[in-house]
Amino acid sequence: MTPHQQVAASPPLRGGVLRISQRNDIALGAVPQLLIPQNLRLYSLVYDTLVANDAQLQPQPRLATSWQWSSDFRQLTLKLRSGARFHTGAAFTSADAKFNLERLRDPSLGSQWTSYAQQMHIDASDPGTLIITYDAPSRSSFDALIGTYMAEPQSIGNAAFIGTGPFRFQDWVQGDHLTFVRNPDYWQAGKPYVDQVLLSVQPDQQASLIRVESNNLDWMTGVAGNDARRLQADPAYQVLLTGSGGNNYYAVCLDTSVAELADRRVRQAFSYALNRERIVDSALAGYGRAASTIWPPQALGYDVAQDRTYDYDLSRARQLLASAGWNSNTTIPLRVTSTLPTDVAIAEIYQADLAAVGVNAVVQPGSSAELVTLIEKHQIGGALITATGLMNLSPATFFTSNLYARVPNPSNFTSDRYTSLIEQAVDTSDDARLKGVVHDLTQVMLDEAFVLPIAQTQGAPAGPDVARSAVKNVAWNSFGMFAFEDVWLDH
Repeated sequence: MTPHQQVAASPPLRGGVLRISQRNDIALGAVPQLLIPQNLRLYSLVYDTLVANDAQLQPQPRLATSWQWSSDFRQLTLKLRSGARFHTGAAFTSADAKFNLERLRDPSLGSQWTSYAQQMHIDASDPGTLIITYDAPSRSSFDALIGTYMAEPQSIGNAAFIGTGPFRFQDWVQGDHLTFVRNPDYWQAGKPYVDQVLLSVQPDQQASLIRVESNNLDWMTGVAGNDARRLQADPAYQVLLTGSGGNNYYAVCLDTSVAELADRRVRQAFSYALNRERIVDSALAGYGRAASTIWPPQALGYDVAQDRTYDYDLSRARQLLASAGWNSNTTIPLRVTSTLPTDVAIAEIYQADLAAVGVNAVVQPGSSAELVTLIEKHQIGGALITATGLMNLSPATFFTSNLYARVPNPSNFTSDRYTSLIEQAVDTSDDARLKGVVHDLTQVMLDEAFVLPIAQTQGAPAGPDVARSAVKNVAWNSFGMFAFEDVWLDH
């Protein structure tokens, strides 16, 4: 992998224990094919993917060493790495890849890659070759290979995490910690450099900060913006900003099945009432970029004029609400995850601005599990502050795999034109034509205002990662996933 990287000047040292904390424990049933924040460190430590994107979003070998598309983009042939082994010692084969890819179809898993997996017909008759045939041309399906981690099939669903990655799982004390040890048989010779990784589960952010500043912790995930700014000014620490791929965005999801939100003029008013710049400066402590569209500037779909559609304009918001006959006695729930301080801060800023245009939005904090249930059932019943991703992959992947943009979606929005344009994005292999389709899709999202982008973040949605300066050679890929095989400690 050639990820985004903070390169150390001196040769790497070997040994030591890398101590990391995160707020939430592992969700076992999702391992390792569902990309959810609390599982990402586990995935990067224990598992590998077939391919990975480099800093230019170009695919590079991992467990697959080469690949070839058919001329019609309906068949993909991958040659697998000889000598890659699971932590049990068993060889990684095409049958293992087939098992993991076919698991993506399981509706109970809720994988981001379900739509691609349903089109796959997989031939694993040669242990060293994987042949995937698709129902239709599917160049963008390569994203699913980049984002699918390969587990030893018998370990799925068990608390015995077995992959081919740089570290072997040793133990898990639920609610407390997970321990990983160096994989001496890793396919990247000489790596990893660290002997052990201790991943602590610490819901109390202040407790983790104290441990970092007292040198009892090397790395903390999801640091509040103001704390990150304070530590960034101290040479003893480094702030790890993984947003270079544009994979993390904040947005407001509006439920169009709610009668009061059914008129798109109302939803447009809600977008004009978003003080995106203030949210970036205050709630995100400057770690972000205000945005009206869901594309980072380097993406094929980015258009600077579209991205300025909803500059903060309370006067325009009031006009739209008046033309829609808005009833000022209406109350709109504004749902937010109670355990994420950044989300709550965004909701409170937004609530005040909505009040300024005559909208009574009531912030309703809920647990992550409660909100996931409402999202899955498409029963938001108002507005939701959420983090979302996949914007830095192919547009077809975004519109078929992003939870809030695909059809069906938690906003309960659909239209014949929107669905038709998504189908065109999937079927189009020519980038020039695809750019036009994506422009039209983006315009539908802007006009219909069922998802209101707020900002592209420069770190994880819960806040940036902060590490002590003794943690060297930190690198990350286009998903914001850290390459722990490259990390070493300056003892």
